[in-house]
Amino acid sequence: MKSPFRCWCPCSHVNVVEPYVPPPDLEPEPDPEPPSPAPDHSRIKPINESFESLYNVGEMLGSGGFGRVYKGTRKFDGKKVAIKQLLKIDNDRYLHIPGHPKPLVTEVALLLMMSREPISPFVIHLYEWFEHPQTFTLIMEYPEPCGSLHDFITRNPQLCEPAAQVIMLQALLAVRHCIEHGVFHHDIHAQNFLLNKDTFHLTLIDFGCGQLFGSDGYESGIYIGAPDYCPPEVLIEPCFHAVPTNVWALQESCCTRW
Repeated sequence: MKSPFRCWCPCSHVNVVEPYVPPPDLEPEPDPEPPSPAPDHSRIKPINESFESLYNVGEMLGSGGFGRVYKGTRKFDGKKVAIKQLLKIDNDRYLHIPGHPKPLVTEVALLLMMSREPISPFVIHLYEWFEHPQTFTLIMEYPEPCGSLHDFITRNPQLCEPAAQVIMLQALLAVRHCIEHGVFHHDIHAQNFLLNKDTFHLTLIDFGCGQLFGSDGYESGIYIGAPDYCPPEVLIEPCFHAVPTNVWALQESCCTRW
């Protein structure tokens, strides 16, 4: 299983899928305000204090070739967090980003770029990170209660249009915010969005396949996103571009299912 947050909470299986009807006052907002107060990003850096002295590790939420994700608690205030442990491997990708003299492993680098103001409420927040001899440990926000957007779509194939508009608006704002921060997520699909089914709040996760945004495009031979959401130009053209790829992926993973 590729995505680290696909198992946030157990979902019951039903034999009959009823169309989901949102609350009557649920309307898409064109310019949502970020939550207040904003997360404290002053400690988004590798720190000298030991990970074990700062956090308690709970149940595992997901695992895969990338490593594992756990539910965690920050000891000094009891705040719930998600703890993602990335195994160091020989072909790890590293990126140079402004403000850091040394290259950083891709997911850390891109989440640091996304943490710069203005911060999006629709993108997962990195609180801090640790580097160990064989792993990287990322401490991120733990949005709850939520499950993957993919699971929600599967259980609600006849979602009404106003609710679908709310979800798609947030997805578009998330990917646009990435581009505005110089980040190409490169793996947009419904399994990489978390959805709070009570509030309809959407959160984009998993930047491990991402790249720095480049207006000149990318060689088709280096496409590393999910094959099911690969844009046609990757198969027939020498290069592809970030924005059309995002649009194609959103259409294939969300729009075509409702």
